[in-house]
Amino acid sequence: MKKIEANHISSEAKHSLKKRVITGLVMAAIAFPCIILGNWLYFGLIFVVTALAGYELVHITKIEGKLKIAMYILVIVFLVVLTNYIFFRNNWESLKVGGTITAWNLVTNGFDNLNLSAMIIIVIAMTFFMFSFFTEKITLFHVFYFTTMIIVLALGLQSFLYLRFSPFPVWRDFNFNYYDAASFPYFESLLLLLYTMIGVMMNDIGAYFVGMFFGKHKMNPRISPKKTWEGFVGGIAISAVCSIVFALVFALVGKPILPRFSLDQFYWVVLISISMPIAGDIGDFVFSAIKRNAGIKDFSNLLPGHGGILDRIDSLLFAGGSVAGLIAFMDFIQPLISNIGQ
Repeated sequence: MKKIEANHISSEAKHSLKKRVITGLVMAAIAFPCIILGNWLYFGLIFVVTALAGYELVHITKIEGKLKIAMYILVIVFLVVLTNYIFFRNNWESLKVGGTITAWNLVTNGFDNLNLSAMIIIVIAMTFFMFSFFTEKITLFHVFYFTTMIIVLALGLQSFLYLRFSPFPVWRDFNFNYYDAASFPYFESLLLLLYTMIGVMMNDIGAYFVGMFFGKHKMNPRISPKKTWEGFVGGIAISAVCSIVFALVFALVGKPILPRFSLDQFYWVVLISISMPIAGDIGDFVFSAIKRNAGIKDFSNLLPGHGGILDRIDSLLFAGGSVAGLIAFMDFIQPLISNIGQ
């Protein structure tokens, strides 16, 4: 039987790991209070991430001068508007019919599904096409790149608004564990987002360390030179186990990550837990391919040891989208299964 030997870790790799850990701790110190308290703090966190992601989309292009500044403004505005389409639409409709809007439901209202505006997407595409008509510096590549990436990022970022805000009215209706506090009414409304973040983080951590110590076989050196099959499989396995255990523990004490994910329907949690890290890895490869095409290592240097915002959230976007999409699919197909059973 062939002996498994750990890889030698260079001093450069150790220094890089130290920098990554420090930056990660600082990011956690900023993000977790916003995630836990929710409401406007979490909305503001996603807003800042959205704006920085829009900046990095333009930053890696070869557009220069005043035209680049115009692209910065357009991409950030379009990305913010499309990501927060549900927020703008539902509160506008509520105001039109004379509805009551409080500081809390202003940001939580209407996140019962994912929804991007087709009209806004058309406006985005036509705007970039108009730029390509009047200046040769904006090519068809830029038109399709900006339009496609704005849609992909908006859907992924909106998924994280959905994961944090959609459970709130569900738990309110179930009247579970009500906390009479303006900023933190329901502990249970946190669980779905925490479950997703644990799955994504453990996939990244598992793949990083398994790949570092035991990675021998490269997956795709052309797109991602450092990723190995050992790290890929190890990350998925560690992520699935950790997220399933997290959901199972809360289900056993009567507080599933969502009421419909109780023990009698726990197979949905298993399905989501396995697909989540796979979707995250696909997102990682997609953004790695974009960087290779642009001839860069990182989207920016905003986060020492991690690169840019998009380097950090690439897998989060696809994994969060897969969780939200599977939940929507489950809500659609579950009544059909129930009817067949009757």
